Amino acid sequence: MTTIDFIIIGIYFSLIIFIGSSFSRGQKSLKDYFLGGRNVPWWAAMFSGIATIVSAIAYLGAPGVAFKGDFTLHQYRLGLPVAMLVLGLVMLPYFYNKQRFSIYEYLEERFDLKTRLFTSGLFIMLKVCYLGVAIYAPALVIEQMFGVAIWRVAIFVGLFTTAYTLLGGIKAVIWTDSIQLVILLGGLCVVILIAMGKIDGGLATVIQTAQEQDKFRFFNFSWSLTEKYTVLGGFIGGAFFLLTQYGTDQAELQRFLTTKTLRQSNFALMATLIITFGFGLFVFFIGTTLFVFYSEFPEKGALDLPSNQVFPKFIVEELPVGIKGLLVASVLSAAMSTISSVLNSVTTVGISDFYNRFARRKASVKLARATTLGLGLIGISLAGFMGSLGNILEIGMTLNSFFGGPLVGVFLVGMLSKRVHANPAFIGLCCGFAFAIYMGFFTEISFLWYGAFAALATAGLSWLASCLLPQPANEADYD
Repeated sequence: MTTIDFIIIGIYFSLIIFIGSSFSRGQKSLKDYFLGGRNVPWWAAMFSGIATIVSAIAYLGAPGVAFKGDFTLHQYRLGLPVAMLVLGLVMLPYFYNKQRFSIYEYLEERFDLKTRLFTSGLFIMLKVCYLGVAIYAPALVIEQMFGVAIWRVAIFVGLFTTAYTLLGGIKAVIWTDSIQLVILLGGLCVVILIAMGKIDGGLATVIQTAQEQDKFRFFNFSWSLTEKYTVLGGFIGGAFFLLTQYGTDQAELQRFLTTKTLRQSNFALMATLIITFGFGLFVFFIGTTLFVFYSEFPEKGALDLPSNQVFPKFIVEELPVGIKGLLVASVLSAAMSTISSVLNSVTTVGISDFYNRFARRKASVKLARATTLGLGLIGISLAGFMGSLGNILEIGMTLNSFFGGPLVGVFLVGMLSKRVHANPAFIGLCCGFAFAIYMGFFTEISFLWYGAFAALATAGLSWLASCLLPQPANEADYD
């Protein structure tokens, strides 16, 4: 790292803290803090949605998956058409028209308080764990570049991101996400150009070698439920995974509730779904390119590295002066966009579903900021435990599938069935979560199936229980 690299990184941090703090003066109410006053442009919501998904987890983990394997992970996107229909026609209109801070408020209106609190608790557990992974990811790069202990980097990145998030609320999250998306995409384009420039034959060699090594393999037609990525798992498990990611996840859905109209909200969401699919293929192609590069230069010792360390190694050893600083900034951008979104969304759920529901006085912006700070400190403490769990991209996807399936099931049964009432829904929710735990700890089933099976168990058992239990009179007229 040279002075130029440090200047670039310094400019990045200055820009982000300036944008974040500039919104602090406009946060007069929780509506401003959590929903941005509902005047955010659709394209900014879209940029933020993309940046939240394109985290440092994907930024660093996806090239590692492609480096060690192929493109079969992307079969989960085969469920995209089904997910888009359900999201656009059913789930997003419900949430947008309700105009609530937390999407889980709907479950108390439709069912009862215990169902709302249970789902809110599931979301908070999911995102607090995910927060640890998101903070850990950029620390891998910084550790390799500077030899600084991961926990020191985690503290710095976590506290910095927490600072601008608690100051500016959702608007700070959305607008910093938009800037960060441009930076991280620019960094990736630079990486692939430099890598190809170092490979004898450039793009043609990458394609030829990748085809010979079967690195572009996309489809796996196995019927096995234990193989990680299959076509069947993509169509079914992938659809439920995307519903979990975009339909029941406050961190992702919240920015789409800040637009002026439902039409703009739908447009931003659909564009995010399509663009992130293309981005995923692009990042995987970078991993394939790095495989070809290090195959030409085996003496560099990358072929036997753990998947999480391949991309950081290329950044540290192969990039020229100035570009190295840009890539560090882009990795930090990817990480901080996700961390800020998670912090703001978990604060939203915690305040709306727990504090405001039970406290005598409604929460203030000051309390929301204090909650954000506390969550940031928890995420930092968890980051130190993430290094031994495997590829960070697959960790993130597994967490999402594990917790999200029961949420999808209870939301859909509430929106699509008038028959199911409170107690059956809660029974189904608890059983669905128990089934997810069973699959995760006691079976070899691929994690992509967790969400589908848990959602179906939740919805099916809810409906079955509603047939067996009497319907309360005060719920008979639910519309």
